[in-house]
Amino acid sequence: MTTTFEVPDYVVFIGTVLLSFLIGIFFGWWEKRKQHDTPEDYFLAGRKSKTIPVTLSFVVTFQSSIMVLAFPAEGYLYGMQYMFMAISGGIAYIFSAYFVVPVFHPLKLTSVYEYLNLRFGDNILRNVCMVIGVIYYLFYMGTVTYGTSVALEVVMGIPFWATIIAYVMLTTIYTSIGGIRAVIWTDCFQFVIMFTGFVAIVIKGTMEAGGPSEVINTDRFDFVKFSADPRIRYTFWNLSFGSIIFWLYYSYSQAAMQRVFSTPTVQAARNLYLICCPIYNLVVIMAVLEGGVIFAYYSRKGCDIYAGKIVDNVNAIIPYTIMDLFNQMPGLPGLFIAALSSAAFSTLSSCLSSLAAIAYEDVIKVRHPNLKPAFGTKISKIMTLVFGAVAMGIAFLISAMPGSIQAISQSIFACMDGPMCMIFILAPMWRRATTKGLLTGAVVGMVVVMWLNMGKLFFSDNDPQLLPQGPTHNCDALRDGYNATEAAFKYSNTTNMNTTTLTYNTTTMAPQSEPELTFFQHIYSISYVWFSSIGFVLSMIVGISVSLCTTQTGKVDERTLFNWDRHIRGELCGRKSDDCDSQNPEEELKFLDSNGKHRTPFNINNDIA
Repeated sequence: MTTTFEVPDYVVFIGTVLLSFLIGIFFGWWEKRKQHDTPEDYFLAGRKSKTIPVTLSFVVTFQSSIMVLAFPAEGYLYGMQYMFMAISGGIAYIFSAYFVVPVFHPLKLTSVYEYLNLRFGDNILRNVCMVIGVIYYLFYMGTVTYGTSVALEVVMGIPFWATIIAYVMLTTIYTSIGGIRAVIWTDCFQFVIMFTGFVAIVIKGTMEAGGPSEVINTDRFDFVKFSADPRIRYTFWNLSFGSIIFWLYYSYSQAAMQRVFSTPTVQAARNLYLICCPIYNLVVIMAVLEGGVIFAYYSRKGCDIYAGKIVDNVNAIIPYTIMDLFNQMPGLPGLFIAALSSAAFSTLSSCLSSLAAIAYEDVIKVRHPNLKPAFGTKISKIMTLVFGAVAMGIAFLISAMPGSIQAISQSIFACMDGPMCMIFILAPMWRRATTKGLLTGAVVGMVVVMWLNMGKLFFSDNDPQLLPQGPTHNCDALRDGYNATEAAFKYSNTTNMNTTTLTYNTTTMAPQSEPELTFFQHIYSISYVWFSSIGFVLSMIVGISVSLCTTQTGKVDERTLFNWDRHIRGELCGRKSDDCDSQNPEEELKFLDSNGKHRTPFNINNDIA
């Protein structure tokens, strides 16, 4: 098996990286030429972005390189059950289209955390959520960068630390120069590369595995589990419904809302989510299917590369497969690494732009409201560079953590996304919500989920619940570089003349009684998929309870509250319909300061200390 890149692979890989970088540089030059030097242009593209490019950017922003590496690995180890994540993602995006967009878009914000100041009249929740959001994005970027570095170390032999440094530096430079327009258009290019990589692997892997029927006949496609036991890692229930909060938080995140705010109308922003829903779900299904195809491919070769210790890191399953599957097709391994690199660039650039927007709108502008726009843009570019350096350090920290990057990321993020999602849902949906109530609820939710995470990491004795391993009888041949597929069939034909299906390795052992788990070990065995929902529910219960016992000073701004008649019935009936008594959601809104005076949307921080 060829284990090194050839010239065509380097050409494809370097060409893709270079083109992404040049797109960012071009838009930096274009913005300067057009004299678009205001923060609104830098962060929101003048609020005139087209729906389709923004939608494709949204698709690849979240789970990008995690999706390229971790989703197939989950499918390889745990089966096609993980496809049900598409259901929860679809529910979250449809909810966002009709319940999030109509409230947030007309406010003409730049940072999503500005909403909390408008809603409650103070900066307490705004500052707390801002800090949590910054931590979230820094860890997210670190996870994505580390996942990419693992792949390049396996495929190209590049030390992971070199990849981390190079990728963060490249992305930081073009994001700092080009702003959100550079991010959106590089994302569109990167989406095409990433999806092409998925398709190539699925088609080639299916052909090498013996066709679709051979792929489907593996136990990875016996994936419907309806057990209600929360300790089972993946079931229909926890993936389809328990993960809704995990996906929904993305809709309230700065990266998502920055794209919502960059569109010109409520309808365009709503279409962003509605179009994104089927595209994103298709990508999820393709990614998980890729893992099942790869398992069938190696079953035919007679070597489960993970069970046979060909690869020890689950995050290296996909990179190793690429070098094996396409070893006679120069250029295609380079295409995969280009797809993975594109996915990493898209996430890093989006997160860096979001962090810079948060720093400018929620910190710098609050304390220095009279900054000139051009100077504010320069500061924002500097902040992008600073956050890039911090993200690099986080990536090195995550590299020391064991396990699948998907499990690592979702476990870490669950400490934050459930409680934060509660705040952004309860604030517009319930007039009675108070700052003290939401803050107390969020703290309780985060502490409980952090406790579950620590318990699962250090005290859980729960089996990882892997599906039965594939055959490993031919792994020595694969290690030695022989034609493993041919050897596998020779093995199969000499050991079982009546079947063409390879038999999995099994070991007969005398039944042993499992040790009795303690109460806390049962608790710590709860699947990490439930963590976001647990944090959300606990935060909601505490938040409502404390809000009922406290009062919020000041008058509630009606524009910050969700209204069924105005936001749903009025929109569905049409703004010109006589049957609906709704306001035009596109009309320019004015803001009230703490003294009840009107001001324009872009000066909302002027009197906030």
